[in-house]
Amino acid sequence: MSADAVSGNGSAAALVADACLLTAAALCVLVFAPPFALLIGPGAAWVLHDRRIDRTAAVGCLIGVVAGLVAVGACFVLAALLLDLIGPIGGSEYAAPIVVLVLVGAAFLVLVGALDVAAVRDLMPARRIRVHLDVARLVSTAVIVVFAAVVTSLQTTRPSGESGDAGVFALGAGAVGAVTMMVMSAVRTRADRRSVAGAAAGV
Repeated sequence: MSADAVSGNGSAAALVADACLLTAAALCVLVFAPPFALLIGPGAAWVLHDRRIDRTAAVGCLIGVVAGLVAVGACFVLAALLLDLIGPIGGSEYAAPIVVLVLVGAAFLVLVGALDVAAVRDLMPARRIRVHLDVARLVSTAVIVVFAAVVTSLQTTRPSGESGDAGVFALGAGAVGAVTMMVMSAVRTRADRRSVAGAAAGV
């Protein structure tokens, strides 16, 4: 994803990408309260893109979170089934899951990189647009970097622990946030169309 694709304030791609980033960052902070992270991330992206939180947006968010959890859960189940079919790679049962995790992580890094490039560009003195959104992007990235460093350190010092799973949950939360934003946008668009149609019918 290029920086130009996410640089437009309010664009569909920017909304979804920011919801993904902010939700992943929210999970890193609220790791022991994930439901709040799944609501805060998309909500923050919505507001930072100058959209109003009203009943339609709230309903869309709740529906989106449920849809996101179902979609991401289905992906996990499907991935587990495929990995079982593939079997161990190179004699290691962890090789295939690691490959999948690396690919998903790489895609997330590309998305975050595009957002941060757009943020730095927009914060240049000659532009200075969408300051709050761009600062939120950079702060979220910093939160994720610190979180990843802490998780890596804990997993290294305690190999038998399950702290490494936190990174997977953060990626999953980002995916849920992206789906939530898609649903929120769809619900808002449908409501606006119905409003316009009703107004036209009343004329």
